[in-house]
Amino acid sequence: MKRPLLGVLVVGILATSAAAQEKFTERLTVEERKLAGLDQLTPEQLAALDALVKRDRESGEKRVREEVTREVKAQAKVEVKKEEEEKQLAETRVLSRIVGRYDGWEGTTVFKLENGQVWRQASPDVHYVKSLESPAVLIEKVYGGWRLYDQNGGWVRVVRVK
Repeated sequence: MKRPLLGVLVVGILATSAAAQEKFTERLTVEERKLAGLDQLTPEQLAALDALVKRDRESGEKRVREEVTREVKAQAKVEVKKEEEEKQLAETRVLSRIVGRYDGWEGTTVFKLENGQVWRQASPDVHYVKSLESPAVLIEKVYGGWRLYDQNGGWVRVVRVK
């Protein structure tokens, strides 16, 4: 259930609570009472009818409150789980761009990223690519270390410097 709908339900509960203070039979017009045959009831029967209607309203309000509470809790759990997943992903993945020109790597290459991070090549590999300006890269935690993946499908082990 979406939040705007929850707000409508809560407002409905409050409005119903205010209306419940008034007796059901007193809220009816003379025509409605006559049409329903309530004009033939004794004051005790009208009081009993009002009590039944009040009990029914209260149980309905209770059900709505319980449903709203369940929905709010479920929504909160979904949001917390999503935040935890995003946090976990942020701890194992970095998606950014290299600042400036990129030609690949050759043993001790330092990668400065737009997000302010600096990574250094950790393996002696050499990988040349056609010169690119500020290409996107993915750095991912893999097997206890980090790998930088470029747009050309190459990857190299890296360590974070900053």
